[in-house]
Amino acid sequence: MNHGMHGNAEKMIGRVPGIEIGDKFQYKSELNLIGLHFDIRGGIDYITKRGGLKLATSIISSEGNGYTDRFNSDVMIYSGQGGNLTSKDQTVVKDQKLETGNLALANSMEAKTPVRVIRGVKDPRGKCYVYDGLYLVEEYWRERGRGGSLVFKFKLRRVPDQDSTNLRYH
Repeated sequence: MNHGMHGNAEKMIGRVPGIEIGDKFQYKSELNLIGLHFDIRGGIDYITKRGGLKLATSIISSEGNGYTDRFNSDVMIYSGQGGNLTSKDQTVVKDQKLETGNLALANSMEAKTPVRVIRGVKDPRGKCYVYDGLYLVEEYWRERGRGGSLVFKFKLRRVPDQDSTNLRYH
């Protein structure tokens, strides 16, 4: 695939022109350059509309990230961001708050705007990122994580009639 330098320089909701479901990327910086996910450090990317309304544009769900994201066919449970994940034992040490990316996902549920899902997966050459398609947030809640802190969970459902990535679901 030949994506030009910053071919999609504006954050947008929904499909990114030139990007197909199943496209693979080696680095998060590539996701930024093509406009799929601009926040190379965070798992939830979002835009702020007039009036301060935050809406999620994309999320990255990675295997072995310390959170317990789960996929089951066309439904995923995504763990929110924040709470200072410790690298030693991969536990969240503070309660997550409904702000920044978590708030953007909650607002996307209310607004019924689609969110791009990118999955970080292990492949024979290491880790790569695969564009999995558009999902809608159906609900969210907080539950106790492994370290006892409150963690946001978001249930997302794949928008119908999209191509499949044929990725294994864990």
